Amino acid sequence: MALAALAALEATPIADEDAHLFVLVHGLWGSPKHMLVVERALKNSLAEVSNERIITLKPSSFRFWKTYDGIERCAERVIADLLYEIEILKEKDHLKVSKISIIGYSLGGLISRFVVGKLFSMGFFDEVSPVFFCTFATPHVGVHFFRPNLFDYVANRLGKLLFGYTGLQLFVADNDSLLVRMADPESAFFQGLELFESRLLLANVKNDRSVAFYTSYITEFSPFDQIDSVNIRYLKDLPPSRIGVTKVWPKFIDMEKSHRVENPQEFQGNRQEATSIIRSNKILRGTILLSAAVILVPFYIPLIICLSLYVSGYSALKVKLLRSMRIEEHWKEVRLSVYHEGVIDSEHAEQGESRRKQRHNLAKHETFKGDTSNFTESAMEGMLFAEDEFVGGQSKIIEENEPSDEEDKDSNKVVCMEAHDEEQAELSESDSNQTNKSLFASFLRKKHIIDILTDKNDRVVREHVESLRNNDLSKIPLFSEDSKLDLLEEQKIIVKNLNKLDWIKIAVYHDLFNAHDGIVARRGEKSNPKGTCTIYLWASILRNHIRDHI
Repeated sequence: MALAALAALEATPIADEDAHLFVLVHGLWGSPKHMLVVERALKNSLAEVSNERIITLKPSSFRFWKTYDGIERCAERVIADLLYEIEILKEKDHLKVSKISIIGYSLGGLISRFVVGKLFSMGFFDEVSPVFFCTFATPHVGVHFFRPNLFDYVANRLGKLLFGYTGLQLFVADNDSLLVRMADPESAFFQGLELFESRLLLANVKNDRSVAFYTSYITEFSPFDQIDSVNIRYLKDLPPSRIGVTKVWPKFIDMEKSHRVENPQEFQGNRQEATSIIRSNKILRGTILLSAAVILVPFYIPLIICLSLYVSGYSALKVKLLRSMRIEEHWKEVRLSVYHEGVIDSEHAEQGESRRKQRHNLAKHETFKGDTSNFTESAMEGMLFAEDEFVGGQSKIIEENEPSDEEDKDSNKVVCMEAHDEEQAELSESDSNQTNKSLFASFLRKKHIIDILTDKNDRVVREHVESLRNNDLSKIPLFSEDSKLDLLEEQKIIVKNLNKLDWIKIAVYHDLFNAHDGIVARRGEKSNPKGTCTIYLWASILRNHIRDHI
């Protein structure tokens, strides 16, 4: 009788647990590793406030040079990764994806918007509820250089040829005008975006040579070009964090209080804490810049341009020869097997497991393609940095700590974790509870921790979130006629249409050489404490939303 009861117990199917899946989409030349800090912030911040298990997916099938293949092809690969992961979550982990959020970084934000449109047209959101759509430094309005100089003239004509079909789309030079089509209110891309409970974007105001403020903030204004004449004000009472031994404050800008100064010559600069000596020392910075120019101009730049043109040609040929992926058919099978009590295809399960292993390996080791794409990205950013230093307005950075806040030790939660532990990245996706406990324990054994005043972050962003929704341009003094750009007609259409949606817009200022890297703390928590601190404040907006909608 006992054996019969045991057999009956074993035959009883395990009930599936609901899961909230966050899809983290990297950018041009990128890899899943770029999203590690964002991933850890989500898991550390949201698990305790969510009724669903927080799961993350960092698609790897469009990494490195594959990002040249065009937004549509990259989006198809993301969807394929997503569908296989939904199946393997059901089959192996007994998790049913009931909610989805999509986070895009740089080009990944545009890829994510195409993903949303495709999912909408397939009926995906009839089964899975869309919650958050977020972008970090994404060129929503495309890429265009506006300065009346030779560099910008050449960049506008050469740039669209350097990055494969993706380059044509970014420079709004493709025959299909994809970015314009994606912003059309009648399109699936726009209507799918409307379904998300919350849409957020973060935009660097300066020091981002890859994605300018106007295009990531979705505006026709560019008020931070001459930043020495702008007094940047931050949202009030933002709490500090401790990243390793460094105490830093989040860098959410108060756009309504930031303003131009009457006497720029007397202005002491926009002060930030924990500024590197290279960044703050003009002589040292100039020496490094000159050395970089001597190396970049005669050797690296020609090499990178030739390499990028070669890959662009190869990518164009590959895209023409390869067939489109069978996304719609795959979704029909997933819909039946996962959401209507069907049976998961064994080949799909094997494919899903194989893709997991691939992401596991990429989290620990780069490939030759990864090394060369990183090399190309660094050279491109260096070239743009040099142009910005010589032609644009650079800020006077003065190291100064923010006014000290009293820490509410009784009510604030401290999040402890090891900084930049990439060896554990593979454990972040689709983990069991036991794995999560082991991972957290390994964090506590490390010496380097980060302390986030989570509860205080929650309270402060709740006070400010409505001001971040502000679409009344008259309340932003920096948005004046003299800071208005002469956008292309296609770009004006994109700005007008995308601003019909309700966005939480967050302007960010990091005094870094490469704020595009810093906005997602791409090189890890310890290497970018300000970026990490800012990411956790962003995560508190998501925490509050989840609490309010339980």
